[in-house]
Amino acid sequence: MNRRELLKNLGFGLSASLVLPPLLSSCQDEDPAPKIDYEGTVAIVGAGAAGLYAADILKAQGIKVVIFEASDRIGGRVRSLKSTDKATQSLIFTSSTEIGSDFPNELGASVVLGADSAWGRFVEQLKISTVNVTNSATENYVVNNAFVSGADIASDADFIAAKNFYDNLASQTGTATVQAAIESAGINSRMHAILNAWIGNKYSTSNDRLSMQQLADSISKRNRGNESLTLMDNPMQDALLSRFSKVATDVHTNHQVKRINYSGATVAIEGVNSVTGESFSLSYEKVIVTVPISILKSGGIEFVPALPATKVTALSTMEMDPSLRVLLDFKANFWGESSGFLYGASEAPEYFNAGVGRSDMGARTLAVTLSGSKALAYSSMGRNMIPLLIAELDALFAGKATNHIRYDPSDNMVAVIQDWTTEPFIKGGISYSKPGGTNQHRKDLAASLSKKLFFAGEATDYTGEFGTINGALLSAERAVAEVIGA
Repeated sequence: MNRRELLKNLGFGLSASLVLPPLLSSCQDEDPAPKIDYEGTVAIVGAGAAGLYAADILKAQGIKVVIFEASDRIGGRVRSLKSTDKATQSLIFTSSTEIGSDFPNELGASVVLGADSAWGRFVEQLKISTVNVTNSATENYVVNNAFVSGADIASDADFIAAKNFYDNLASQTGTATVQAAIESAGINSRMHAILNAWIGNKYSTSNDRLSMQQLADSISKRNRGNESLTLMDNPMQDALLSRFSKVATDVHTNHQVKRINYSGATVAIEGVNSVTGESFSLSYEKVIVTVPISILKSGGIEFVPALPATKVTALSTMEMDPSLRVLLDFKANFWGESSGFLYGASEAPEYFNAGVGRSDMGARTLAVTLSGSKALAYSSMGRNMIPLLIAELDALFAGKATNHIRYDPSDNMVAVIQDWTTEPFIKGGISYSKPGGTNQHRKDLAASLSKKLFFAGEATDYTGEFGTINGALLSAERAVAEVIGA
């Protein structure tokens, strides 16, 4: 029996491989026993990785927590495709036919960065099987609008120079953009799209917008392996929720916090239930804010008093660009079962063979990631973006995309689009620093206010992990230490 049949027999949707092993308790063996004598409740705004982990640590210490989540789901930018998902303004199904994968499909974070990282250690604790994509899959490229295998490009002098630049990002210099540093290094323009896929697109932007100095400083502080892992049979979102299952009941979904007043002895939180329209107003001695910087920059939450100049300046040096994840379902794999990433195409910087090493059916789904200006243009197209991606793949693979794309009985291509740009409480991909942005700005954003208001989330990480689940988790550890210290 193959994996797809097994999932069907277990009653799970084909797009959600929920074969979980016996899970460890959310409070791990190494967690300290409850020891904080505190009668109050700590409120947390946002139920992404940072908010869940902060709540988990506090609860393990015997401190009561409550989490306010503006959306109707838990996990933030960690989202896995489920057979029960319904279409929204940001989740678009081109067909009622499900994606036919026999492995989990990720709409947000899709890989574990570093087996020894903060997130990697949790995955290991959960005893979840993984696939090391870095070691088990080959990378291929697009050069001058033509497909080039990793083996064929390995001896290309221009590619060697580009790879050397990438491998030594931590030592790159310059206060301008990554693109300016690439040009200053004399990298041939043939390689610029590949470098943009490797760097800018990975940070949900483009090289001509990303700060070279801040990126180099961050990478130099990073303390983990560089391998990329996928979860063999488990959706990333389910792994996250399993790890923090003990705080799931403390989450109040559809509770949008709109105003935080920290001028008094306590912190007053005001908001609205987005389903009922009912307002709420509650007070807490300590509050941790974990929302994306797009919400802070857009005034989605009003602060009283207003955030200090240091935080306003810090926010001005950061941005979150548009970001899209597209899943394309095919009848056959025509790009190579051992192929991992395809980098450097013009329409989509990154195509990922999402089932590599974990499919019994030949890994027939491609995950496409677009960020920055291209994502903004595609965002306005909706499902009309799919033919453009198919046309690009046709040009690279001699028309095989059109020949192999799955159609439903109504002659619709089978694809799924997650547009993080139009996700109302996220509004983009991940944080990045513009030229002039430094690690100090991330420290300023992370700084607590009046020993009552604390900040976490990937944008507040200054250990080299901004923009990742690792960064969100590490920021939660820091923020909780500050709360307990206060």
